[in-house]
Amino acid sequence: MQTNSTYVNSIGTFFRNVTLNALGIEREFYQLMEDKDVHHALNMCEDNSIDVENALSEYNPQLHKVMRTPNKYPVGRSPYVTCKHPRTRQRYINEVELFFLLGSPIKWKKDAGEDDAFDLFIKFIKESRFNVTTRKAKRLAGAETECAKLYHITRDAKTNEVRWQVVVLSRSTGYLLRPLFDQFGNLVAFAYGFKRKNAFGKTVQCWGVQTAEIIYNCEKATIGWEVKQYPNPTGKINIIYYKQPKAWDGVEPRIDREEELDSKIGDANNYFADPVLMGTADAIKSIYSPETRGKLVRLSGEKSRLEYLNPPQASGMRKEEKDDLKESILFDTFTPDFSIEKMRGFGTLTGKAIRNAMILGYIKRAKNIEIYEELIDREKNVIIELLKFIHPEMKTKLSELQISFEFGEPFADDEQANWTAIANLYKSGLISLETAVAMLALAKAPEEEIDRIRMQEIERTLDGQEAQTEKNQENGKTPVEEEESESASESVSEEVEDVA
Repeated sequence: MQTNSTYVNSIGTFFRNVTLNALGIEREFYQLMEDKDVHHALNMCEDNSIDVENALSEYNPQLHKVMRTPNKYPVGRSPYVTCKHPRTRQRYINEVELFFLLGSPIKWKKDAGEDDAFDLFIKFIKESRFNVTTRKAKRLAGAETECAKLYHITRDAKTNEVRWQVVVLSRSTGYLLRPLFDQFGNLVAFAYGFKRKNAFGKTVQCWGVQTAEIIYNCEKATIGWEVKQYPNPTGKINIIYYKQPKAWDGVEPRIDREEELDSKIGDANNYFADPVLMGTADAIKSIYSPETRGKLVRLSGEKSRLEYLNPPQASGMRKEEKDDLKESILFDTFTPDFSIEKMRGFGTLTGKAIRNAMILGYIKRAKNIEIYEELIDREKNVIIELLKFIHPEMKTKLSELQISFEFGEPFADDEQANWTAIANLYKSGLISLETAVAMLALAKAPEEEIDRIRMQEIERTLDGQEAQTEKNQENGKTPVEEEESESASESVSEEVEDVA
C-alpha cells in the first residue's frame, strides 16, 4: 500500500506528465534540463550563428570583399597598395529602416481598466527606457538578423525587494542566442550564452535558460554542468526575441560591385596623379642636353612631338553603371534617397506630400510592422505580468487592464494636420467632445480630461457673467435698468419705423 507522500508524488508526476505530453517538444527539453544535459538541450534550439556572422561581416566596412583586393608587386619597383574603398550602404539602409518604424515613439492607449493601473504601466515604460531599448534592439536585429531583450528579475537578499533590469542581447554585445519553437511557431524556451571569469580568473561558459515555468542558470563545470533552477515569477518567458532579414537583404552583389568600381577609379587616379610626359627621342634628348636652359625644348624633326599624357576620363558606361547601382541598391531594399540633392525640395512640402515622396520607406515600414507589432504586443504582456509581481496589490487592476498601441508617424507634420482637422470638426459641431478627445489620444485619462474641459467651460461662462455684472455696476445700471434701457431703445426704434 502506498504511503500518503508517495501517493501525492504519484499524482504530481501524473499531472506533470500530462502537461508535458500536451506541450510536445517541451517535455524532452524539460527532461534534458532536469538531467543537467545542457549540451543536448541547446542542440534542440535554433542556431543562426552562420547567418549572424555573415551579416556582421557585411555590416562592418573593414570586412568587406573589396578589402581583400591583393596589392601589386612589380619587378624592380616598390609595391603598389591597391585602393580599397568600402562603403557603409548597409548602415544607411538599416538606419533609414529604423527611422521609418521607430523614428517616433510608440503611442499607448488605454482601452479598458483603471487609470492608476495604466499610469503604472506608463511609468514603467519611462523608467525602463522602453523606446531607447526597442530602437537599439531593432537596429541590432536589422544588422545581425536577430536580437533579444531580456527582462532580468532578481530579489535583494537583505531587503527582499524585487529588482529588475532590461538588457539587450546580441552577438555583437557578446551573447549567443538560442530560441526554441514548437511546431506552431510558439516560443517554448530561450537560452542566451555568455562568458564570465570565476574567482580564480578563469573564463567559463554560462547559459541562462528561460521557460514559462522555470528559469535555469547554467555554468560549465570541470565535468558536466552546474545547473540552478528557480520558479519563473511572471509565468512568461521574460525575453523578447527579434528576428528579421538583414536590412540590405538581396543587394549584396550590387554593393560589392559598387565598391569595386570606386576602388578601380581610385587606382586609375593614382596612376595618373603625377604628370606623365611623352615625346619622340630627339625631343626627349634635348631636354637633358646640358646646353638647354630654362624650359626651352628644341624639336628638330617634322614628326617631333612632346606633350603630357592626359588621364583617361570616366566613360559614359562607367557613370551609367554607377548611377544604376546606386538607384537599384536603394530601390531593391525599399530605401528612400535622403541625399542633399533629393532633400532640397522638401523644405516647403507638407507631411502628406513628403509621405507620398517617401512611399518606398512606408512600404518597407508596413512590412516590418508585420514582424514587430506581434513582438511589441508580447512585450506589453510581459511587462504587465512583471508589474503584477512587483506590485501584488495592483494585481486585479492590472489583470483588467487592456492596452492598445500604434507605431508613431515618422514625419510629425501629419500629426499636426490631424490635430487641426479634429479640432475643426469639434468646433463645427460635427463630432462630440468625447469623440474628439478619443481621436486625439493625447490624454492618459480621457474621462477625467473631458470632465476638466467641461468644468473650465462652466468657469469661463461664470467669469463672463461676473465681468458683465461688474461692468454694468460701473456704468451705474442694475440688471433691471439694463433691461428697461434695452426695451426703451427698441420702442424708439419701432416708433421711428412707424413714422417712416
